[in-house]
Amino acid sequence: MRKSISSGVILLGLAGCGGGGGGSGTGVTAPPTPAAPTYTVAGSITGLKSGGMTLSSGSDKLAIPAAATAFILPTALTAGTAYNVRISDQPPRFTQQCAVANGSGTIGGANVTNIAISCANQIALVSTLAGNNNPTKLPGEPAAIFNEPQGLAVDAAGNVFVADRKYGRIAMVTPAGAVSTFVGATPGQAATEAELAFGYADDIARDQAGNFYVVGKHMVRKISKDGVVTTLAGADEIGFADGAGSQARFNTPLGIAVDSAGNVYVADTLNLRIRKITPAGVVSTIAGSGARGASDGAAAQASFNNPYGLAVDKAGNVFVADTLNDLIRKVAPDGSVTTFAGHIGDTDAGDGAGIKATLKQPAGIALDGDGNLYVTEMGGKVRTITPSGYVSTIAGQYGLNGFGTTDGVGSVATFRTPRGIALDAAGNLYVSDTATGRVRKIVQQ
Repeated sequence: MRKSISSGVILLGLAGCGGGGGGSGTGVTAPPTPAAPTYTVAGSITGLKSGGMTLSSGSDKLAIPAAATAFILPTALTAGTAYNVRISDQPPRFTQQCAVANGSGTIGGANVTNIAISCANQIALVSTLAGNNNPTKLPGEPAAIFNEPQGLAVDAAGNVFVADRKYGRIAMVTPAGAVSTFVGATPGQAATEAELAFGYADDIARDQAGNFYVVGKHMVRKISKDGVVTTLAGADEIGFADGAGSQARFNTPLGIAVDSAGNVYVADTLNLRIRKITPAGVVSTIAGSGARGASDGAAAQASFNNPYGLAVDKAGNVFVADTLNDLIRKVAPDGSVTTFAGHIGDTDAGDGAGIKATLKQPAGIALDGDGNLYVTEMGGKVRTITPSGYVSTIAGQYGLNGFGTTDGVGSVATFRTPRGIALDAAGNLYVSDTATGRVRKIVQQ
């Protein structure tokens, strides 16, 4: 059926109408349906000081900078859509903790504005777990409990294992602070040749099976959880060579870490390289040209300046405390090196994001399950670095007045030369304060 109306012709096609002939009707496009209105999800932030945080809701992920007072999620939502605002990346541990109120609900017919995020300061409390600050015994004084304690590792029961360098042993400290010798010579007692042969112990790491790995005397030693010592790689002489077991050579390795597959990573400090050892004992060089410097880049072109502590994450990235460069470097699985935190030429130890922050002789380094790094600085502080690279101070202070053995909170606490660092299952930190012969514990209040 066709119908003409006035001078403007509108043709209407009705399906199934009209006689014979099999003519087809003309379709009419319906006007577009108006888009449903959308509403924003927003709220207030109070108390956020440093480091920032990340908010998540559905597919949204929003980075919140330090000192922000409000937020709006990037995706507007239609009525009836659920939202659930949560903190997916908290500010640095031992500095602040934030909480969300009114974070979940369903969009009605208005913007959401009542979500409230509040952040409270957290206090890092430093105490002395063991040690008596007496590395040189005088007549009538008790012997030192430790003599230059260096690297640390913690087992599942919370026992702390200490690379007690000048006593040439691995000491064990219980959660209650009782000290015994796990491997090596016990100070003040007659020692066997095997105990004396253990030699200097500079750093220690523990694998998932409970075995320990120790660097010292230009060698990498493996210690079973029962205390049986074998040499994994290297020999008691200075050199540089890749190869299997005793064919490999190192020059004063001072840092060690182990990944979930049992590969061992070594900071070959005076060779200025990062080395890898397979579980079978085969040594290769994964980064470092052997030249002293701070160049980023491909494995063989990158350079370091006395690398010390190491930590390896779940993805196989190796973080390096590049001590004399005042940097934290990152070695990717392909060996390429980038600077993760710190910069050269400014050692005022300011907190900040990535290369804007300053460090002062970072030495020990540890990593938690969330990807946060914990770093000791021989200048006197303990720092934390978020996965995004934001550096914050946990405890300690700089300057001659900051060197000491004072226990207390945050910057009230003092260290002399904090070196090794490790975490227990509860997230407590342990720090070896080398020059004062102590092992310190840091808990979050």
